[in-house]
Formats: sequence, C-alpha cells, structure tokens
Amino acid sequence: MQQILIACGDVDLLRKIVSDLPEGKFKPIATKTGAGIAQKIAGRNVPVAIVHEELADGTAAQLCGQLRQQADGPNILWLSSDTPPAEGPFDRALKYPVPGPVFRNALGQLVDTSAGAQDLEKWRLFYRELNARLEPIEQQSYFQILGIPKDAPHHRLVKAYDLLSQRYHPDRYRQYRHEKWGKAIHEKATKLYKAMTEAYQVLADRKLRAAYEDAIKRGELRLSAEDQAGKDTGPKSLVDIGETAASKKFLKLAQSDIAGQNLTSALQNLKFAKSMEPNNTAIADKIAEIEQKLGG
Repeated sequence: MQQILIACGDVDLLRKIVSDLPEGKFKPIATKTGAGIAQKIAGRNVPVAIVHEELADGTAAQLCGQLRQQADGPNILWLSSDTPPAEGPFDRALKYPVPGPVFRNALGQLVDTSAGAQDLEKWRLFYRELNARLEPIEQQSYFQILGIPKDAPHHRLVKAYDLLSQRYHPDRYRQYRHEKWGKAIHEKATKLYKAMTEAYQVLADRKLRAAYEDAIKRGELRLSAEDQAGKDTGPKSLVDIGETAASKKFLKLAQSDIAGQNLTSALQNLKFAKSMEPNNTAIADKIAEIEQKLGG
C-alpha cells in the first residue's frame, strides 16, 4: 500500500478527500497545516501529495514549493475551492469537490506512470534528443543554446525561451521519476533547462547582454563573475523583484492579475513565487500589501 500526503485545513473536506481515495490503495498521511511537513516526509517514499489551497496556517504554496525542491519528492495534485490556477508548483490542479471518479482519474494520472513498449520507444527517442542537445552545449554560445541569432531582439529571445521551456522544462517529466527511464529523462531535462535558463537570464538583462557580446568578441562563451556583477539593479516592475526564472513566471502572472483587478488570483501567484524563493522579502512585502487590500 502506497503512502499519500493529504494536506487540507478543513477537517470535513479532508475526510471527504480520504473517502474519495481508491479503496485499499493508499495509506494517508493527513495534516491540516503545511509548516515542517515536507521535512517530515522526506525519504519516506511518498509518491503523491494532495494539497488543498486552504491550509490552517496558510502555507499551501510554500509546502508545494518545498516538496518540489526535494530530489525524490512526490507528484503533487493541487485542489482549489474555485477555478484552479493554470500553472504552479504542482503536476495537476483540480477544482474540488468533484465526483469521485473525476478525482480518482486525476489522481491516477499521477500514480500510474507505467509505459508500454510503444511509449518506451517514444521516451528513448526523447532521451536521445536531450543527449543531442547536451553533448555540444559546453562549446555553444548562449545564442546557440537558445537557437537565436546574435542580433535577436528581446521579444524573440522571450519567445524562443518560452518554446524551449514548453518542451524541456523538467517539471513536465517529474511524474515519471519513480521509473528508471523517467529518472534519467528528468535528470537530463533538468541539466539542459538549467543551461537554457542561464543563457536566458544573461541575454534578457541589458547590461549583461552587452557584456556578453563583448565577451563573445574575445572568444569567450561564458561571462566571468566580474562581468556578471554588472547586472542591472533595482526592480522596474513586479517581475523584476524575482531572482529566478521560476519565481518570475508567477510574478508575471501576478502582475497581469493585478492589472486586471483580480487580487485573489494575484495573491495565489505571489505565494507560488514566494515558494520558489522563500527568503525573498520583496515578494513577502507584496503579499502583505495584497492581503491588506483584500482584507480591507
């Protein structure tokens, strides 16, 4: 029987989640709060976690972020009382309550990662694709890594990175990590995506890109630490208070939500961004600002 983490702040709702589980398949680890839970289940071979957005201590996003950062962390099913977010530090999102079969189908997609011969051949081809991209990467410039010309404008850089992320982001392959072939693919995708993100972060920054173009002329494919110290400082928008590509993705969504006066959704995306950067005080301050507006 597999262990499964169920985090839900409402006791009645938690009981319903437990009752909706496939009979005899899971041994629930139930909690109403999220603080410290990720550390408690680390190394306990918990393949799946169900996290409801409303925990008693308000740490649902943080819990997902912490689980996401674990090397062998569980696949995550995020439950929302209303329309679930399209993106987040989870594998699937679902409005809950729903009919039992709908819930079990969503859960089953995170648990059943077995593959037939035809599927395995598809993954073999993808594994070779990852290797083909990784093999020459140390001899490639940031432009070559992203597949854009040296004079590509910023909007083309963003589009190229977004398209590459859709195919190679390691989160797309997390749910297969408990299979030997899946773990190998996830590790390769993580390595490739890290290189792509480094390239994007340098080229997306005005001063770093200028410094890198000078480095290219000297025959250098990577920036020195001294060159990278010249990065622009001072956030110009909400997105700029993030320090990583993962947090910036949710800050961009939050910025759009704020522009559209959807503060509830903005708050959720800010919390997702904070889960990616737990020590970012600027994001914490923005969360407090939005919470104050919603409370007022």
